[in-house]
Amino acid sequence: MTYLFFALFLISLAGFGMVRINTILTYFQQEEYDSSRFTGAVFRVRLYDVLATLGLIALFAAQHFIGLGPYVWLIAAGLLAAIALRERGYSYKKKLVATERLKRIRRLARGFYLLSLGLVIVHAYTALIVIQMIPLFIMLANRLLRPMQEQINQGFIDQATDKLETFKPVTIGITGSFGKTTTKHILAEVLESAGPVFYSPGSINTVLGLTRNIREKLQRGHKHFIAEMGAYGIGSIKRLCDFCDPEVAIVTAIGDAHTERFGSIKNIARAKSELVEHVCARGGPSVIPVEILAHKPFADLKAAYPDLVKTVGHEESADFQITKAELEDGNWAIEIQPRSEPGAAPIHYTLPLLGDHNILNSALSVVLTYLVSPQTASRIAAFSKDVEQVQHRLQKIDNPGQPLILDDAYNSNEIGFKNAVKVLRKLADQRGGKAVLVTPGVAELGLEHDRVHNRLGQFATEQCDTVIAINPARIESFVSAIDQDRTDFHTRASFADARRLVGQITAEQDVVLYENDLPDLLEESRLL
Repeated sequence: MTYLFFALFLISLAGFGMVRINTILTYFQQEEYDSSRFTGAVFRVRLYDVLATLGLIALFAAQHFIGLGPYVWLIAAGLLAAIALRERGYSYKKKLVATERLKRIRRLARGFYLLSLGLVIVHAYTALIVIQMIPLFIMLANRLLRPMQEQINQGFIDQATDKLETFKPVTIGITGSFGKTTTKHILAEVLESAGPVFYSPGSINTVLGLTRNIREKLQRGHKHFIAEMGAYGIGSIKRLCDFCDPEVAIVTAIGDAHTERFGSIKNIARAKSELVEHVCARGGPSVIPVEILAHKPFADLKAAYPDLVKTVGHEESADFQITKAELEDGNWAIEIQPRSEPGAAPIHYTLPLLGDHNILNSALSVVLTYLVSPQTASRIAAFSKDVEQVQHRLQKIDNPGQPLILDDAYNSNEIGFKNAVKVLRKLADQRGGKAVLVTPGVAELGLEHDRVHNRLGQFATEQCDTVIAINPARIESFVSAIDQDRTDFHTRASFADARRLVGQITAEQDVVLYENDLPDLLEESRLL
């Protein structure tokens, strides 16, 4: 009987490991298979085992002190099976995607795990160690498979590069600390007046992400290709430029989003300037906000290429000055005056998007269209008025009998946060209802985390009737800055919990802003 029950324990331990490997891989994939970043997540999200380890320790102790006989293995098998079944029912915002790369890592990690069960046969107590080694097995599998994966990736990149060289669309690069995706969508719709436009959906902004879209969706008839460019450090944008060789550029903003990755605003500015540097070197124009000339890399590029680097802003010093931005019947009526072209007529257009920040986003897009295809300038107004709201970026969701929802789930910076809250307040006043803010705060701020969240908490107190903070332990400075005598304040562990509360405390005339939505890696810690 002892051998039978121990065999059941081994089988249960093996099944437990298969489930746990899938769980850990979900987070590993969210960290884009980056073991260095994933190591921090292991401790931040508690991706080490607690339940099975404590349960087995308790059973082994009971066996030692009071004696359970062979039934200790049967009880242990049942414990592991129960934990695995519970874990299989976990839900994730971003589910595991079974790509070929994922499957290779999973097969090898499972192989390592099953081999390690040999230690358990030699000495059962080593099960405690084997269970804790699952994240290490995954990282080891990823490391061993890296040379093969790099070769596969390079093959895909070569195919995408060949397609770009064959079809020869005008490639436009867009980068910035924030506003990239919204600006990309506005530009795509405005630039359609000059011919078919291809652009990556959502927030796809890496070499491999762009590679896949080019290989699968770029057509010979596309006249323009808009490449959103994200950065994880100095050199990231250069790598993207080497890949798709942009001829034109937009930089949307330089801010403290992702300071945790870069270490400083100075490094962020240097990284983002790589796009303008590349485009100017090949003789193409770049469009940037006049305010980012405060950063030395952009000031130097403007001085070196005064005719290629064009600035946009409300300031008179801008090459293209925003001279009018007024709300008319719910739409922005915007006028831009080309200051660098004496005698040029102003550019007029309307924009149906919420938020002050979209004035500059749209102006950058319109100016680039004006530069790339001057003959289409007279048609810009006809296309801009039909620009569609980008999903999860201050998107209005209005259902009869329910509060108005503002979905700003993809926002991740202080300026956008404040602009969204201003819109929330304005719409709530118009409807005669409460302004309800639901937020987990902002991510990747590094040393600025507490200072930024303190400012946002104070701002939320001034503007909102109700504030619901998600995972408050992560944003203590935000929570402490809320004046609970002036604002109805609540905390919840997750967005799902917050949505249930919203349903209980809101009425039809209210407006609810969902400001930012963090991934599983940041929203809550699991108890594995």
